[in-house]
Parts: sequence; C-alpha cells; structure tokens
Amino acid sequence: MSDDMVIHFASNSSNQSDQSLPTKIAKLEARMVGKASSTSTSRATSWSAPAKFGLGPGPADNVAELAVSSDSDDDDDNGREFLIQANTQKRRKLEDDNSSTSFEHVETAADTVKKIVDNTDTSKVGSDVNRRKQSRVKGQTNSGRGRGSRVSDQTKSQAVSVSNGQLENSYQKLQDGLPKEQIGHDRQTVFEEEITSLRAKVVALEEELKKSRQEASDYQHQCQQLEKELKDLKDYEQQTKPKRTKIISELLISVSKAERQEARMKVRQESLRLGNVGVIRAGTIISEAWEDGQALKDLNAQLRNLLETKEAIERQRKLLKKRQPDKSDGGDVEGGLQEEDSLIQDEIYKSRLASIKREEDVIMRERDRYELEKGRLIREMKRIRDEDGSHFNNFQILNHRYALLNLLGKGGFSEVYKAFDLVDHRYVACKLHGLNAQWSEEKKQSYIRHAIREYNIHKTLVHHHIVRLWDIFEIDQNTFCTILEYCSGKDLDAVLKATPVLPEREARIIIVQIFQGLVYLNKKSQKIIHYDLKPGNVLFDEFGIAKVTDFGLSKIVEDDVGSQGMELTSQGAGTYWYLPPECFELSKTPLISSKVDVWSAGILLYQMLFGKRPFGHDQSQERILREDTIIKARKVEFPTRPAVSNEAKEFIRRCLTYNQADRPDVLSIAQDPYLTYSKK
Repeated sequence: MSDDMVIHFASNSSNQSDQSLPTKIAKLEARMVGKASSTSTSRATSWSAPAKFGLGPGPADNVAELAVSSDSDDDDDNGREFLIQANTQKRRKLEDDNSSTSFEHVETAADTVKKIVDNTDTSKVGSDVNRRKQSRVKGQTNSGRGRGSRVSDQTKSQAVSVSNGQLENSYQKLQDGLPKEQIGHDRQTVFEEEITSLRAKVVALEEELKKSRQEASDYQHQCQQLEKELKDLKDYEQQTKPKRTKIISELLISVSKAERQEARMKVRQESLRLGNVGVIRAGTIISEAWEDGQALKDLNAQLRNLLETKEAIERQRKLLKKRQPDKSDGGDVEGGLQEEDSLIQDEIYKSRLASIKREEDVIMRERDRYELEKGRLIREMKRIRDEDGSHFNNFQILNHRYALLNLLGKGGFSEVYKAFDLVDHRYVACKLHGLNAQWSEEKKQSYIRHAIREYNIHKTLVHHHIVRLWDIFEIDQNTFCTILEYCSGKDLDAVLKATPVLPEREARIIIVQIFQGLVYLNKKSQKIIHYDLKPGNVLFDEFGIAKVTDFGLSKIVEDDVGSQGMELTSQGAGTYWYLPPECFELSKTPLISSKVDVWSAGILLYQMLFGKRPFGHDQSQERILREDTIIKARKVEFPTRPAVSNEAKEFIRRCLTYNQADRPDVLSIAQDPYLTYSKK
C-alpha cells in the first residue's frame, strides 16, 4: 500500500470506536505479507507503536480506519487464518500489557507531581488545565475512543494539573520516552530519583522556611520587648530625672559648702600665722593695710636680734683694735702675749659674724617663703570676699543645667565659677559677664558685640592645648554666661608666683605646648592671632597639660590681608610687658600678624627661666607707656644666673627680634630645633 493511500485513509478516519479494530488490523497485515514485506513491516510497527501506549491520536488509528475502508475488498483466505489469529492474539496481548504498564507509569508520575504542587494556587492550576485541554483537542483530530484512547484521556486529566514549568518539562520527557520500551525502565528510575530529590528539597525548604519564620517571629517578639523596655526606661528616666538632678545638686551643694567652710577656716588659721588686712582710720579717711602675723613677727624679731648682735660684735672689734698695745712700750714678751690674745679674740668675732650671716640667710629664705604664702593668702582672701559679694553665690542652677559651686576668680567685668553640668555630668567653668547698670546703652551693646565676637572665634577651636568653649546663653538683661572647659590645675601666673624660676626642662615643655596651640590657630582656614598671651592665660589641667585661654582680644586674619599683616584697631589694649614694639607705634596704624604671639611667647619663656620679664619688669603699665620702655627694647640681655642652655637663649633671641620684618611667624618658628623632641 502506497504512502499516499495511508495518508488519505488517515485524513478520513472516523472518531467512532470499533470493537473489531484489532482483528481488522491483523487481517490487513496478513494481506500485506509478501507484497511489500519490508515496507509493510516498518510501517505497521511505526503506526502501531504509539497505539500500544494509548497516548493520544497517532498512526495506529489511521491504520484502523484504513482496515475498515478496505474490509469490503478482503476475502477470508483460509491459508492465512493461522497468521491472522496469531497476529490478532499477539496484538491484543501487547496492547493490554503496554496500556496497563504505561497507565501505571503515568499514574505514578502524575500522583507524585500532584502531591508536590498541592499548595499551588487553585485558580492558576485551573487556568493551566483549560489551556492544555484546548491545545490537546486541536491536536487530537478524528481520533478513536478505544481502550488506548481512554487510557490516554485519563493520563492527560491527571497530568494537566501541573503548573510548574520545570515539572511540566520533566513530565513531557517522560511522555516522549514511554514508547521506547527498551529504556522505559531506566527513564522511570531517573524520574523517580528526580522526584524524590525534588520532594526532599521541598521538604528541606519548607523546614528552613518554617524555621526562618519562627526566628523572625522570635526576633520580632524580642524587638517589641526591647522597644517596650526602652520606652519604660525613657519614661522612668523622665520621671526620675528631676529627683536625680535634685539629689546630685544637693550633694554638690553640700560638698561645696564644706569646701567653703574649709577654705575660710584655713584662711583664719593662716591669718594668725601670716597676717591679715587691717583697717586704718586717718581722720575721715579709711584705708586698708596689711598686718603681719605671728610667724612673720617672730622672723622679723629674730632678724632684728641678729642685726643687734652683729652690731655689738662690730663694736667689740673696734674696741679690741683700740686696746692693742703699742710695740714701742713695754717688754717684748708681754707685748707678744697681748698681741696673740688680740688676734685670737678678733678671730672669735669674725667667726661669730660669719655664723650670724648664715643665720640671716636662713631667716631671709624663710621670710621669702612666708612672703609667697602671704601672697597666696591675700589672693584667697580676695576670692572669698568677692565670692561673698557675688550675686551668684547661693548655688544657683543656670539654664536648667549648670549648677554653680564656688567662685574661681573675678576680673574687671566678669566672674568665673566652678560649676557642674547636670546633663553631661562633668565639671565646667561658668564665666558670668555682667553689664554695669550705669553704662550707656551704646557701651552695653559694644560689650555684647565684643563678647559675641570672642564666642564666635572660640567656639570653632578644638585642640588639646586650647581651652574648649561649650555653650553661651543669656541670664538676664544685664548678664550672660559662657561655659568653658574646666582646668583643675593652676594657671602659669600662680605657678610662677609660687616658683619664680622653673627648671629649663619644665619651661621648655610648657612653651612647646603653647606653640602647638598657636600652630593650630595659624593652620585654620582663617588664621587667628591670640594677642593676649600672658601667664594668667595659660591654664593647666590635672595632668599638667597646658591650655591657652581667653580669646577676648583675638584677631581673625581675613583672606585679603597682605604679608605685612592686618591693622591693629584696638591699640592700647593688652598687657604691655608681653606686647612687641610695633603695637606701640603712634605715628601710624600698626600692622600686626602672628609675630605678635611669637614675641609674647619669647617673653613667657624668658620669665620662666630667669624669674622676671626682660623689659619693664618693675614698671607699671602706665610707666611703660610713658617711658616707651618696649619701643626702646632693641636687645635682650641674659643674666649669668641661673645657667641656661645656649639653644634656649638663641630661641629667645629669635622670638624677641626687634624688627617685625625679620622676626619669624608662628609656623616658621615652630620648626626651630628647640621646639622639637627626638629620641636620643
């Protein structure tokens, strides 16, 4: 039978089921035996193989229709009866076995896939089922309804619920491989292993998902608990904050009161020993005068006794010389004895005078020590008097934050209190600026502008050798406050009053720290001239670190200023002993730069090493200005004692260079070897 006929019969095949289909197929094969055995055999195999598994329409259905259409032309040939029956039985057996096997394989695969996708969205599955049914209906044109077809329909209805793309591909591979009987078993094993692996992965993922959800739930619960605890803590802190602040304030006040009492008791004791301020009335004029204490009175009495003894011995020496015998009178032996006695007596007097001189030196050193103690006592007495007269001596809390404790010192228009920051829990220095109520409004505004300018300069400075400025606020119409870093140590002025001459090693490290602060000021985008470097503006913390403070006279060097410097608009301000000659120029407006601070630092180092200022040490500021002391200070002289290194002297000479143009600026002098330390 030609290929054209097969195609023709296949295109006109009926969809109705035929119970005699296997018999007809067998008869057709028997008739074709001997005519085209090789061709017929290959065609029959290719047509009947898909029908064995019942997987949709195929060539087997077409062959069945071909057999039906050709049945009228066949005659029952008895010679071929045995072959027809054998083929019919063989075909039925193969169809039954293969249909049953394929059905079991497909059913197993479909059941497994169905379990995996049980949690898939139902609507999506339904949509996929409809789409697959439509595609299969179009492809299944005029197919029969035999047992193979029913098995195929059942298989399709079970497999179409799979929506996952990967599982559908796996199923299609299974469907394509079923006709190949020789590899069917291997395919089934691979698919079963793949399904088992997928099932295990799904189970593992479900366990991980469950575990992750549980952990997320636990974390969320913990987070909620922590948020609740944090809220409770904040609420508790807000509730206890006033009470805590009150307790801290009360403790600080009690400690400060005890310190005040101790300071006053110590002053009373020292007053008995060192002296006190007495009031002297001269007519209608009342003045204060210092009255020495018992210790100084005793020292002065000892000194007077020594002087009297010294004078008495000097008189005895004079009398001894007058009593010496004349060599021309008397015998030689007697004269010799008298002369020897006179020499011995004179030597006794000399020895006693030397002893008195040593005692005088001891008393003078003791008195000098008492003078230093008297100076500290006088400053402490002044501080206590200023504290008693202050409007802020009743332990006020400023700005709801700063608890005032004890007065540290008082200047012309300001008071500095030790205070405690109740927010950051640290000690600070509160500088209270008071405006005189008698001042004109213009003067008040000028003072306020000056203070704001100082604040704007100081607030940007953050360096370990510069005192920090923390805050500024207004107290009342005539008072405002700046909050500064608290330095518990002394200032350099107090150190030099206690020890006028410092060892060079100590003086050097102090000046190095000062220059580190000055270098920082001159490396900012806008350079700053301190202009008021002096011992009182160098503070020490508890570890001995030096810090520069008080930027009330500081100058900001603008960008357009030339190399000569900026104009000095506040001529006359500052401390004259520490200002360079150009600041006293009266013929024209002086130009200043960081070289002003270099000069001041040189004066500080000289004072630390030799115990006095190089120019105008014993002069008042008025006398310095009147006699042009600094303008005439063209050369610095060094005393022979104490001994100082040549490097220190050369460094001081560079700092105190008279000509401003020749004097190095801060950044240049900072490279001097005297300011650098290296490991030897």
